[in-house]
Amino acid sequence: MTVYVHKLAGQSGLLLGRVAPPNPWFSLTASTDDELHALADELGLTRDMFRPGIPAAPRQVPVTAHYDLTEGERDRAVALGAKSITPREAARMERHWAAGLGYN
Repeated sequence: MTVYVHKLAGQSGLLLGRVAPPNPWFSLTASTDDELHALADELGLTRDMFRPGIPAAPRQVPVTAHYDLTEGERDRAVALGAKSITPREAARMERHWAAGLGYN
């Protein structure tokens, strides 16, 4: 299973147009949507919590398909086998996937 979890970057100040919560948020993503949904199911996440990927426009970074997680959900995901990566590693991974390259 190649599922990744990372802290969302830029959580100080505003997050998605609102004040960032005192507790950090994390993102759960995977090499394939099937892998992502399988782990999300194990965590008890519902499909309405799924955020589909968005391809990058020129000079923009793509957004990988993901689920947003609380810190507790992040810990459970890691216990179930998700690999914890840094926000920087996540950005590099998204660029690789956008270019059609794998990421390991």
